[in-house]
Amino acid sequence: MFLETIQNTIEKYNMIQKGDTVVVGVSGGADSIALLAVLCTLKQEYQITIHAVHIHHGLRGEEADRDALFVKEICQKWSIPCDILYFDIAKEAKKSGVGIEEMGRICRYNAFYQKAGKNGKIAVAHHQNDQAETVLLNLCRGAGLTGLTGISPVRNQIIRPFLFVSRKEIEDFLAENNLLYCQDSTNAQQHYARNKIRLSVLPMLEKEINSKAIEHIASTASILSEENAFLEELAEKKLKEILIKKEKQKVVLSVSKLLLESSVMRIRIIRKAFYLLDNSLQDLSYIHIKQIEQLLYKQTGKRLTLPQKKVVLIEYDSLVLTWQNQEKNTSFFYNLVPEKAIYIKEIDKFVKLSFNAYKKQEKMLTICTKVFDYDKIKENIICRTRQQGDFIAIGNGHQKKLKDFLIDAKIARQQRDTLLLLAVGKQIIWIPGYRVSDDFLVDKNTKNKVWISVWEGEQHERKD
Repeated sequence: MFLETIQNTIEKYNMIQKGDTVVVGVSGGADSIALLAVLCTLKQEYQITIHAVHIHHGLRGEEADRDALFVKEICQKWSIPCDILYFDIAKEAKKSGVGIEEMGRICRYNAFYQKAGKNGKIAVAHHQNDQAETVLLNLCRGAGLTGLTGISPVRNQIIRPFLFVSRKEIEDFLAENNLLYCQDSTNAQQHYARNKIRLSVLPMLEKEINSKAIEHIASTASILSEENAFLEELAEKKLKEILIKKEKQKVVLSVSKLLLESSVMRIRIIRKAFYLLDNSLQDLSYIHIKQIEQLLYKQTGKRLTLPQKKVVLIEYDSLVLTWQNQEKNTSFFYNLVPEKAIYIKEIDKFVKLSFNAYKKQEKMLTICTKVFDYDKIKENIICRTRQQGDFIAIGNGHQKKLKDFLIDAKIARQQRDTLLLLAVGKQIIWIPGYRVSDDFLVDKNTKNKVWISVWEGEQHERKD
């Protein structure tokens, strides 16, 4: 029954395919020895290659040395390749400013990933009791639906074949097969919150509340996991509808579309948007997300500074997620030379002035070209950012201050100082993407024309 449950889990979650290399984290304790034994039993059926990795944390003296030797000997006995890796976890934790438990976890998984490479699987022995502990620990610390889903059966390359069997079932399997294992003395110490839940809370729940408390908590986590996955998939679809643009250092969302969603869905969408920015939610709490929600109702220019140098601000109907150092003004000034493409490095664009019709080349979908009456242009054409006193002709002999035009056009304040302008003196002849000056339009009396083209840099670089 035990092996059948494990195999059903492997098949249900597509954990292992034939021919896989499986790296097994083996501490020497009951759970990891049982996992190694089960995978050895299934080795022929799945045609897998097994490789054990044991991490010596440098924390428990002779006891840790004993565990390392035990793992080495049992792997030799079972003909399993094994790496014994040594770390000074206390030293690394102090250096990095994190707790010893967390640093141990970081070192373990880094070693597992390094051994597995891009295509290998990493098998760890988390079981039903671990799942219940995790759910209770997250609940006590304060968690949303995602936190209450507990441990995932599969995450990236990591697989957990034991997640639906109990610690007792594992111990029974070891006893039936006369398999020895090591006891970690720190597991009996109640210094850590998880140990307190394992040693005191869960036994009390099983004895005083429900004998199947652990099983039921783990089952609830599985149900919540499925519901959470559905909501995450829905949020992913909604994000695509709400996303205005994604740049290297900036993610822009539609405020009006965000406000059409429920608060529950908005929170998920905003969290996913941060993943687009840097694939991390480090130090971003529920309170921060609620503050961002409140920002949606504020006027343009309002902003919120977050941990990890992240910034969120309102730009008219846009919610902008970016970094503090991305908001610095970047001015530029370039003289245009006929028939030569000028690269504007500050904004990663090319500009070219030509006296011949500048046609779009194939695959140059981002190019934009405008034609002007060259006889009306009395000075050099400059490509630059805005300056004091700039103006643009808006028709019928009327002119407008550039500042007023940008405000009326609802161009965000943070964008105005890096906006690409084509100018003659203080007069703007073209704001690509927004407006062409009426003073330089081609008409029936035009004799000499000039074409100005703008296109994206990098992969769109044009060879002239």
